[in-house]
Amino acid sequence: MPLPAIFDPIVNAPKPQKIVLGVVGLVIIIAAAYFLMLSPLQIQVDQLRAQNESLQRELVQSRAIAAEIDRYRREVVELEVKINVLKDKLPTEREMPAFYRSMSDAGIQAGLGVSLFQPRDGVTKDYVVEIPITVNAEGSYHQLGEFLERVARLPRVASLRDMKLGGQKKPGSPVRAELTLVTYTYRPVGSPPAPKSTK
Repeated sequence: MPLPAIFDPIVNAPKPQKIVLGVVGLVIIIAAAYFLMLSPLQIQVDQLRAQNESLQRELVQSRAIAAEIDRYRREVVELEVKINVLKDKLPTEREMPAFYRSMSDAGIQAGLGVSLFQPRDGVTKDYVVEIPITVNAEGSYHQLGEFLERVARLPRVASLRDMKLGGQKKPGSPVRAELTLVTYTYRPVGSPPAPKSTK
């Protein structure tokens, strides 16, 4: 099939001109292919590379956080164990009467004459309620020391806050002791504040 007459100047042109026209046509085709097909693909590849780098950075950060989470979980477990050990040393409200009996028995076993054993209103702190206990007793220094040692050996926490000694005007007479002991009950996180005393 013969070419249309419009292509006659190209077909009849000398060979060097045909080569130049072929090269120019090839350059135009390559340029058109690059701008119409390859350039958008290159832009898309660049965007995908940037997105990949961003995701890689996020992955590194996530792995670092995951490693820290494991460490924090271990710390939380260790702290929960410690809290449970400490909670075991704090009587609950239900256990308080038995705990008071144990403290009172410690005084009797030490040979003290206990004339007053009076728990007072608790004072709410962060996670505990401090309960002061007033104890008035008579006995020797040795009996008083034995009582305090017995209280220290109780499985629940009780500490001596205040002590006043009186008496012993002559050798062998008993010492009068006014003690303030303090015990604690655990106050769970989120529990409502204790009601304020109206006294």
